[in-house]
Amino acid sequence: MSFQAIVFNELPVHDTCWSITTGIDGIIYMAVCGEMTGGLGAYIAAYSPEEDTLSYPLSVADAVGCPVDDGHATHGKIHYCLLPADDGTLYAATHCTTPPAGDTVWRPWHTWDDPVKSFSGSRIFSYKPADDSLQFMGDLVPKQSTRCMALNQDRGLIYGITYPQDHFFVYHIDERRTEDLGRIGSVNPQCIFLDNQGNGYTTNDYGFIIRYSVDKGILEELPVQIPHAPHRDGFHTLPYDAVASPDGTAIYGVTWDFDIRLFRYFPEDGKDGRIEDLGAPYGTPADTWWDIKDEHTGGLVFGLDGFLYYAANLIEDDQKSHLIKLNPSTLEREDMGAIHDGDIYPDHISRATRDYAGNLYFADVGMRPTRVFKYTPVLSNRAAKQERKIIRSWG
Repeated sequence: MSFQAIVFNELPVHDTCWSITTGIDGIIYMAVCGEMTGGLGAYIAAYSPEEDTLSYPLSVADAVGCPVDDGHATHGKIHYCLLPADDGTLYAATHCTTPPAGDTVWRPWHTWDDPVKSFSGSRIFSYKPADDSLQFMGDLVPKQSTRCMALNQDRGLIYGITYPQDHFFVYHIDERRTEDLGRIGSVNPQCIFLDNQGNGYTTNDYGFIIRYSVDKGILEELPVQIPHAPHRDGFHTLPYDAVASPDGTAIYGVTWDFDIRLFRYFPEDGKDGRIEDLGAPYGTPADTWWDIKDEHTGGLVFGLDGFLYYAANLIEDDQKSHLIKLNPSTLEREDMGAIHDGDIYPDHISRATRDYAGNLYFADVGMRPTRVFKYTPVLSNRAAKQERKIIRSWG
């Protein structure tokens, strides 16, 4: 098993890559972000699998008209909010927590009304790499940022959740209008996923699924809870990452919590859907934890071979991220080994995607410069490699 590290050397201080997706053009698009250094703006990077080249087509802070040296918290992140469309457009929204220039830390609660250091509010934009054009840019929510989004292409809608106030919103693309549906909790979910009908799903603070009914235009709290440790009540058991099965009938997800769980949810099985607890991502859960990153799991992606791949930090291997392969038919897991390129190992993996030839890409957070790890699985049949369709409609 071998990995190729795609390193963002041109941005040596940027330390996180929260968003990665595959464009309809076959290019891998990534949001290169700054978390721990003040005065950074996010960039959209583009990797061409066919040419093995890396470029930086868009400076996000410049695109949204918010200079990184204006004293405010910068537009330094696109956090699970980079969404591809069939016409080649990328939709994105900005996220806060990158400190102002000269500062080492920033918190939204402490600067909410600060005329200098506050965040100006999330901005949404659409970008078309084919002609390097910004299609539109506008204010999304005031003072807050956007943590995760999903694109309902058929209805021209984007679903999202604000940070830090946890409001669920629907953005109407044609009208350039944000519809605020209210607060859903206090602990931000990291993911919104869709069913085949275009309904949006996330959870409240206790892991109960909240569904946005696109036909009714309302939020519905379902009596379905994503799995958590039996000695807990579900508080902070939120979806961290989720991916649809190839046929779209099931959602495979992982929680963001201590005692991490994999789950499988069938959103259209009955009125409220049906959920299955798939247990620990790999092996036996630890008895104690020092850090929520100890068993961090993310980067869920289906390969062309029909297996589910994801990255799980294993305490028994000094918290290194291992590539795990899961068979959806038997639920058997196989440890494919630690993710690394030589002596370069990821801190932990946020998201993953696949190109049309079957290569897998895992985005790392927590290193300077940040990077993506490319993995080429052994495939007996690559006939599907020319199929061009959106692989994932959420961040």
